[in-house]
Amino acid sequence: MEQGEIEVLLEVGQSYLINKEYDNAIKKFSEALRINPHDPELYYYLGLALEGAEKYTDAVDAYEKTLKLDKTFSNAILRLTEVQKKLQPPQETKEK
Repeated sequence: MEQGEIEVLLEVGQSYLINKEYDNAIKKFSEALRINPHDPELYYYLGLALEGAEKYTDAVDAYEKTLKLDKTFSNAILRLTEVQKKLQPPQETKEK
């Protein structure tokens, strides 16, 4: 039953994500992770929802957990890089 429950939570969370209801998506992905904290895909989707909610530090943590569980998760590598850029202070442009 747990696997079926995780699939439902994932689908509902993805639906919230598509509709930009990030807080609801975060709740569903977090709920799924309580059932299976070893699924890199769940951490990835949690990261997407956190990123959408502009919770960038938490998104970095989620993407890093994804990669800890699956070093080859290329979308997580991409999103992690993008979010880390957002967290960096803007570079001052030098006038010539």
